[in-house]
Formats: sequence, structure tokens, C-alpha cells
Amino acid sequence: MSSTDPSPTPGQPTQEQPASEPDQAPAKPRSTYGNPAFADIARSMGAMAVIVVGLYLVGQFFWGNTPDERPPVAYEQTVEDVRQTAPYPVYSPTSLPDGWRANGVTFKPGESGRWHLGVLTEDDRYIGLEQALDSAPRMIEAYAPGVEQRADVEVAGKTWQLWTGGGETTFVREEGEMTVLVTGPAPREDIERFMGLLSSE
Repeated sequence: MSSTDPSPTPGQPTQEQPASEPDQAPAKPRSTYGNPAFADIARSMGAMAVIVVGLYLVGQFFWGNTPDERPPVAYEQTVEDVRQTAPYPVYSPTSLPDGWRANGVTFKPGESGRWHLGVLTEDDRYIGLEQALDSAPRMIEAYAPGVEQRADVEVAGKTWQLWTGGGETTFVREEGEMTVLVTGPAPREDIERFMGLLSSE
């Protein structure tokens, strides 16, 4: 065989190589934002649960769900402000006995203009004062359901209707179109003591 013979010798690779495939773009990493892993979801839910529980505990510390768990409130300035706008004389205690404290005060402007003041005695027994341009029966139904009328009684020089039932003692009186109601599970003598402190001035 001539040295110029182009044929390859046995075992020698040919000069012709198969054509290489076109270069491919590198695969893009998949985003985890659109399709988060289960572990990511679990971690997020765990963090949210910790936040929710924390807020709940803080709320329970500062604000309770029942009248005897709520923190004391300063009601005197609120009373003065409400008296400027309420459509009737607003009652409020001139002072509270030692150990008593106000734990809720609300005024809702409007046609009836509801005024509410809640207090706790030194034994944590609740007394609520309610006023509105409404009738006595409707006020009883709204704020002292389940009580029954007993008699007319005089407290602090004024005549009140006495209602009792379900562990509640309720006093109610109408003054023109306005009704004032005092109710609560506190002993009757404590409620009457509170009523003797009420003034609209």
C-alpha cells in the first residue's frame, strides 16, 4: 500500500467525526415563589401561628372578655365631653367609693344617643348604667332580659321601678323621652349606693 493512500489503517480513527449537536441554553433554575416547597409553607404557617398566639396573649393581658377582666378607665373627661353633645342630661357618679373603679364607658351618637358607664365594686361585682332616648320596656329588653317587675321604690329621692331575676337587680325610670337604667349582679345595696352618687351636672 502506498504511503499516500488516504485509507485509514486498521484501528486508526477516521478523520471524519459526526457533527456535534447545536449548543443548548443552560436550564433556568425553577422559581420557588410560584411553587413553594411544602417545608416553606410549613415554616410560614408556623411563624404566623406564633404571631397570632402572641397577639392573643397580649390581648388577654390588657383587655379581658368579661366586665371584671377589663382594665380601669378614666371616665370623668369623657362624661364632660358627652354632656356637650348628648340630647339629654347625662348621669354619672360624682365620685366612686374606695376600691371601686370604672371599667367601661361608651357613647353612641345618633337618634337615641346611648350612654353607657360600667363600674366594678371593691368585690369585683359589676354595675352598669345605661341611658338612651328610648322606652323603659325596650331598655329592659336590651340590657336586662329575663328580669321581672317587682315594685316601685324610692332611691336617692327618686322613684324607680325595681326589676329582678336571673341574679340581676335592675332599676329603671323614665324622664320624658329618656330612660335611665341601672343593672347588674352586684348586691342591691351596692347598686343603690351607686345610684345615690349619680348626678347630671
